[in-house]
Amino acid sequence: MKERRRMIFNGICAALAIVLIVVVAVLSRDVALSEKATRAVTFALTSSLGRLSSALPFSLFELLVCIAVVAALFLIIRCIVMLAKRRFSAGLCSFTTLVATVLCVVSVYMLDTSFAYNREEPPLDIYANGELSQEEQLEAIDNFMADFLDVAYSLERDEQGVPVYGGSVEDLSALIRKEYEKLTDDYYCDFVPLAKGMAFSPLMSELYLIGITFTPIGEANVNEQAPLCDKIFTTAHEMAHSIGIMREEDANLVATYVLINSDNDLLRYAAMTEYYGRMMNVLNLLDKEKYDEYEKQINESPVLTELNSEAEFWKSKGALNKISEFFNNIYLKFNGQDLGTGSYNDGNFWEVTPSEPDDEGNVTYEIELSDIQLVLMTRYYTKN
Repeated sequence: MKERRRMIFNGICAALAIVLIVVVAVLSRDVALSEKATRAVTFALTSSLGRLSSALPFSLFELLVCIAVVAALFLIIRCIVMLAKRRFSAGLCSFTTLVATVLCVVSVYMLDTSFAYNREEPPLDIYANGELSQEEQLEAIDNFMADFLDVAYSLERDEQGVPVYGGSVEDLSALIRKEYEKLTDDYYCDFVPLAKGMAFSPLMSELYLIGITFTPIGEANVNEQAPLCDKIFTTAHEMAHSIGIMREEDANLVATYVLINSDNDLLRYAAMTEYYGRMMNVLNLLDKEKYDEYEKQINESPVLTELNSEAEFWKSKGALNKISEFFNNIYLKFNGQDLGTGSYNDGNFWEVTPSEPDDEGNVTYEIELSDIQLVLMTRYYTKN
């Protein structure tokens, strides 16, 4: 009788969780409602549980995952044992407890995150397409590349060519938090939780993952093994998630904005390393000769050694990459990101329209820049 009552309770909890999941999935399609819900629900959890997770000297997310795995294994084993002993009520009770718990966790996660996937675009002080002529874009690229190469040569590096930084992920996130606090629009949560380094970083490396954020507790987690610039940019990206910026392209955009506008050379360099290729893409269309010049300078600079070192690191990892890629792709598409994991690639967010060749075979290009390219252009070109 006791087990039967527990199964009824589990069934009610599961049914309520399913109702919440369906309601959130339907309501989150409305942008205005999603914006209000994000500010009401996500910000509330971030401002409360995010403060708790930030105060702890370890990753709360990893602790919760370990507890969840142990509890799930216990319930599965107990279910199998009870069924083997023909104690069907006890076995089904364990099974329904597991199902109800999973559905409740999923429903809370969706309540916190699904609305944030369909909110308005982040408000940033950047140029719009059409505000910069191609000549002004070229000047912005020149200024960008000059700063990029200057900083690249100025940074102290180790024998692998990687910039020297002795701090932890927590130290990095404290620096990046100061940059996020400059975003004063109420679109952004006024509390920015600290990111945490992960004890399970070796597993993350094999999954080809650098960061993961569990938004209900407002905690960003970062792979400690990742190369430095990857780690810096991902810390900024995951911290964007932790304050309710869920679309991957938006998290990349805001991370780029806060890093590239920093006075800290290392933070700015991480953003430049991540996206200098996007400036070079534009330059390749507008001035091929200058593109070749900058490519030569980069190949002769410490940047090339560092990039080769990063490539060697990731070449030795990723044994479980296909698994993480498969599930992440499904997750993103379920939340309305039609490009799936393609949402991480800024190359999917610009458009290039070539003209018909003139009498001499020359082609010109009409370029609609991505928001990240516009962020970089804005930082490195100021209209008088």
